[in-house]
Order: sequence, then C-alpha cells, then structure tokens
Amino acid sequence: MNPTLRRWLPALALAIGLLLHAVALQNTWKGVQTAGHARDFASYYYGVQVASLGENPYEKQELNERARVEGTRRSVHPFFYPPPFLLAMQWTRGLDLHGAYKLWFWVDAMACLLAGLALWRMVPKESTWLMGAAVLAWASSIPNNHLMGQANLPVLAITLWGLVLSESENTKPWKPWAGGALVGLAAMLKLSPGLLVFWWLVQGRWQEVLAACGTALLLSLFSLPVLGVEQQFFFFTQVLPDFSDGGYGGLSVPIELFGNHSIANLWAQVWPGDGALSSQAKTATSATVGLLTLALIALTWRTPKGLHRWAALAALMVLMVLTPVYAYEHHVVFAIPAWFVLAAALQERKLHWAWLLILVPAFVVSAWPILHWKRMALAQSPALAGMIQEGKTLTLFIQLSSCAFLAARGSWTARRRPGLTRAD
Repeated sequence: MNPTLRRWLPALALAIGLLLHAVALQNTWKGVQTAGHARDFASYYYGVQVASLGENPYEKQELNERARVEGTRRSVHPFFYPPPFLLAMQWTRGLDLHGAYKLWFWVDAMACLLAGLALWRMVPKESTWLMGAAVLAWASSIPNNHLMGQANLPVLAITLWGLVLSESENTKPWKPWAGGALVGLAAMLKLSPGLLVFWWLVQGRWQEVLAACGTALLLSLFSLPVLGVEQQFFFFTQVLPDFSDGGYGGLSVPIELFGNHSIANLWAQVWPGDGALSSQAKTATSATVGLLTLALIALTWRTPKGLHRWAALAALMVLMVLTPVYAYEHHVVFAIPAWFVLAAALQERKLHWAWLLILVPAFVVSAWPILHWKRMALAQSPALAGMIQEGKTLTLFIQLSSCAFLAARGSWTARRRPGLTRAD
C-alpha cells in the first residue's frame, strides 16, 4: 500500500464514520422531536420537579401525579439515582418536559464527543481512529442513549476522563486527586463506577480513593438543599437495597425482557420470578457477580501502567454493565472502551490476529440495532430465538474475558520482571 495512503487511511475512515454517525443523529433527532413524553428522560425531569415541591422523588406515585398534572404522560418510570443526580439536573427547572428532553439530546451528543477524546488519550493509535469509525458508524448503543434520553454517555465521559488523569504518564501530584474526584462524581450520578474505586482500594491507590469518597460526601452535602436528609436516607435504606432483586423503586419492567443483557437476566431465565428475581436467581446472580469480581481483581490488580492496565479497566467497565439487574442497550456504552483497547492490542501484536475470528463477529453482534436483532430472533424457532436473545450478552462476556486475559498477561509479565513499569 502507498505509504501516504496508509498514513491517511485511518483519518479517512474516521471521517466516513463521523458522516454516517451524523446521518444516524439526524434520524434520532427526528424521533426526539416527536416524542413529547420524553421517554426515560421523564424520570429525571419529574424527579427534579417533585423534589422542588418538597416531596419524595423516590416515590413513583409522586412522579406519576406530577406528570398527570402537566398532562404529559400517564405514568413515569421510577427515579432511582443517587441524590446528587438531582443537583446536576437543576437546569431542567423552568423548562417544559419536551424542551428539556431536546436539550438533553445535545448534551448527550457532546458527552459522546468528550468520551471519544478521552479514548484517544487512552490509546492514541491508528487502531483508535479505525475503531472510532466503526463505533460511530454502527454501534447502536449511542443513538439509543440519545433517543431514550439516558444519562450513560455523560457518566461515561466523566469516568473516562477521571481514568485518563489517574493513569497519566505525567506524574503531576494533582492528577490522581482530580481523576479520583471525577470518578467519584460519576459514581454519584450512577453508582456503577464505584467498582473502579473498589479496584483502586485493592491496589492501595489512596489518593484516588480519598478523592472519590470525599467528592461523594461533598456532593451529598451540597445536594441537601435540593433533597432533604429524610429523602436521602430513604434512598440509601429503601431504594438502594431494592436493587439486588430488581425492585428499582417500583420499576415494572420484566427482568427477562428481550434486550436485558445482565447476568441476572440469565439466571431469571432459569428460575423465573414474579416481577422480581426469584430467591434462587438472586442467590445465583450474587454468587456469579461476586466470583467474577474477585477473579477479575485477582487477575488485574498488579497490572502495570500502559495498555495492559487499560485492559483491566475496560474489563471492569464491561463488568459494570453485566452486574446490575437491568442492562439494556443504552448501558452498553460502558463496554465501548473495551473495543478500543482490544483493537490497540491487535495492532501492537499483544493479541494474535487469530483473535479477530472471535472479536469481529462479537463486535458485529454488539453493534446490531436491538430492534432488528429482536425481529430476527422472533422469526426463528423458540430454541434458536432464545439463543439469539442472549447474543449481545455473550459479546459482553467475550469482551470481559478478552480484556481480562490481556490484563493478566501484563500482570504475569510484571511479576517475571519486577522492575517493569510499563507492560511490553
């Protein structure tokens, strides 16, 4: 291949990916403009509205009543986010539901851009340009976030920039503190990034841990004018414990619903429950999540800085998708960094090209639009439909195991060569 063409090919691919993404954004924006009910975003909006009236936003009936008063929708999904989330959404006061939802679409799009820039800082390689093109062009989880009005992309962007600062080669003393603070902020918007703080704790990285915990505490205090002590206590004692069996503050969505990519869903297929996880499925889920978490930390906690460390962090982020009871299409954005790490590992020959035989089909399945995937499954026999239904969950396990393998290789190399600071 011509050297000049080879040099410009990744940039050309990214430009094409951006163009295709712009087309997808335009189609998604049309869906946003016609959805006056604001889909999942309504939970955030009415959580703020109810809290501003001094009521408890974690009581679903309060959200429903407020929506009916405004005549926007008959019912709203429960609000089950940490109290500081309401602090971050105060800008919605003074806007109507649909206006706030449309503005959130653009906030979400900017968060996607910021996440992409963080991924470039993580792995600044030709493979990142190519993978960025593929993700922007085909990954269905991104437009799904925009359409549903979900908060995953802003949380992803904050998390990634926190990790970039923490893992920076430039050892300025403020960077670990800033990185920990950003991950702490992310965990106070959506609890799952707290897994990264636990990983830091196991590693003895006290600056990041103290910054994350301190940020969480300060944000909880700052949110008191928005949500009082009684309501915050209600979240931690009533709502949060309900997560383990799928209660989620009264969420009336079946755990076995097509498109739930969680570990809990797999066990719920074996031992169905009545609107929540059965006792057997709950026990099996807790055991599976616990064993996976311990195994992953044992394999990765000594991984040195560099691509192998990013593989460990990417594996943890995939685990963040699998472990909650509900893991829908919009949650899968947290698994996107794993694709960039694996692409870089292939470019650097840290993974053999034979891995493409597994990773390419897995990426295709993971990027496939969930509605099309469901239609294809329903057109098959029941047995085959069940296998197709869990296809996207399988891709998450492929990402998790591939990144864990890559991180474990770095840890093993570091043990053989104690003076190593960056894995080869």
